[in-house]
Amino acid sequence: MSSISFEENYTAFLEHHLARRSGERRGRLERGHAHAESLFLRNVWWPLRGNFDDLHPEYEVTDWRGRSYFADFAWLPGNGELKLLFEIKGYAAHVRDMDRQKYCHELNRETFLHAMGYQVISFAYDDVEQRPELCINLLRMVLSRYHPDQVPVTRGLLAGKGAHPTCRATRAPDSPGGCRTSFRAKP
Repeated sequence: MSSISFEENYTAFLEHHLARRSGERRGRLERGHAHAESLFLRNVWWPLRGNFDDLHPEYEVTDWRGRSYFADFAWLPGNGELKLLFEIKGYAAHVRDMDRQKYCHELNRETFLHAMGYQVISFAYDDVEQRPELCINLLRMVLSRYHPDQVPVTRGLLAGKGAHPTCRATRAPDSPGGCRTSFRAKP
């Protein structure tokens, strides 16, 4: 897809969500949706999905303490049975500058969200920026668990740098059917 198509769709995506928000939710989208989030959409989500359907930026959820938490993105397709939260984490804020209390809160929040039916998928900002193909392939694998018909993994994708560790663990790792069965790949 062309970058013009991305830009037009990205602008419409943000305008759509801004028009439906007010107060702190709107302010959070205006302030919180910054470089890392737009880079994720440009480098990872758009090349993989080609649309922003069912994707919600700066999605508010309540943590175990009853406090608002804004995930970078939530993908909520269908009737709400699937709830994926995406986080783009920079090294400084999420590792280098994190103290023990912040670290504990982050882990507790992710565990609580899991208990509430959300699956948190985190990507390193450095990978989103420098190795988006890795992020695309990992996200493709995650999404294929839920929608195998929408995000197929092809044999060519699996052949990239040898068999994936999951394929190697199957009973017939070198057979074409071994990986195809593991990833529901299409020939």
